[in-house]
Amino acid sequence: MSIFKIAAAQIPSVSGDLARNVATHAAAIEAAAAQGVAVLIFPELSLTGYEPQLAAEHAIAINDHRLTPLLSLAQQHQMHAVAGVPLQNGSSRPFLGAIHMMPDGTIGTYAKMHLGGNEPEFFTAGNSPLVIQVGQQRVGLAICADTSRTSHPQTYADAGATIYVASVFLTAEWYVSDSPRLANYAAKHRLLTLMANHADSTGTLQSVGNSAIWSPEGKLLAQANGCRDSLLIASLRNNGSWQVETLEI
Repeated sequence: MSIFKIAAAQIPSVSGDLARNVATHAAAIEAAAAQGVAVLIFPELSLTGYEPQLAAEHAIAINDHRLTPLLSLAQQHQMHAVAGVPLQNGSSRPFLGAIHMMPDGTIGTYAKMHLGGNEPEFFTAGNSPLVIQVGQQRVGLAICADTSRTSHPQTYADAGATIYVASVFLTAEWYVSDSPRLANYAAKHRLLTLMANHADSTGTLQSVGNSAIWSPEGKLLAQANGCRDSLLIASLRNNGSWQVETLEI
């Protein structure tokens, strides 16, 4: 019998279309809830699409009423759901952020600490890690280029994390370097590690998909089939082992 389930949601995003993307997230939450998932991780900038040059235009506040359907679903299903969005911070460069929707109806945030590529032109870096406590599990959150710094997973390992999750947008080129890095972190720090990449999103760049889960030994346990819409679910069994499954949604 499962005692804890965490999942990566590989879903598509339509560039700049928050309403449509909220509907896609809602469907994924419902699908995950049907499987008993307690923590659901969406890709980087999943609510707006990965378009750094449009970040200021699409930045939202955490009390934006358009997020209400997702907050309600997280509360209804007693789920922790983490979705990506540019977050307003009072400056012209928003945070490249994530919103953490909690079972009690409240919301928290995380801001990407290590910006990559041209992101510093459009975003402000954050400076605080985020650990999600669910029972005995401690989930440390990363956003894409955060994982390029060995200090990032080390911080979570030092804080007693049991799971490391990365919300990403990766092209085929970027996947070549980032995927092995996550496998190495899993083994080094003995962390179950999940990567949630975009499915076949509309926008300037093309995601490669291939979201994945690695065991605390660094073994690849599950990988999405290219860019197909998918849930990758890891279940902690009573004997302490992890069982995984991939569902196309």
